[in-house]
Amino acid sequence: ARRGEAAASRIRRETGNNEVQFMHLDLASLRSVRAFASTFLRQEPKLHILINNAGECWDPKSPLHSRGTTTKDGFSLPFQVNHLGHFLLTQLLLERLRSCAPSRVVIVASSAHCAGRLRPESLGRPPSGLFSTFQDYCDSKLANVLHARELATREQGTQVTCYAVHPGRTQLTPGACL
Repeated sequence: ARRGEAAASRIRRETGNNEVQFMHLDLASLRSVRAFASTFLRQEPKLHILINNAGECWDPKSPLHSRGTTTKDGFSLPFQVNHLGHFLLTQLLLERLRSCAPSRVVIVASSAHCAGRLRPESLGRPPSGLFSTFQDYCDSKLANVLHARELATREQGTQVTCYAVHPGRTQLTPGACL
């Protein structure tokens, strides 16, 4: 929260836009996502762009490591932060996006989605195996891409557009999975 407020303060100072504000959101808590959406909808009458950008990959150096690999909601930390939290947030804010159209949803995924495998029987639980941490990340990014595709399909004709993007890719390699 301290870093977020400092960033908002710096943006206000550098741009002269005094309407920039910080609002706390913890994607590792579905309760926090609901609280954020409720507060946002009460305070902000307009929403034209929603950028879902998280890339949590379990790291023993991360301050979140003390929580373990599972959130209080019972999901793996990367899957909840990277996908479920954003999915819920998007659903809670979708009506506002529609009412403010044209608007867009940008989901920052990753080309790592190519290695994702969604297993319905264990969705959101940490996979096992040697590369389980990376597999969890890939699975969450595949879920991002599928969410973006489905949302784009459902919102056709509403002037709400949806995109999944891979950060930093400037050119495509023939045969690359996107």
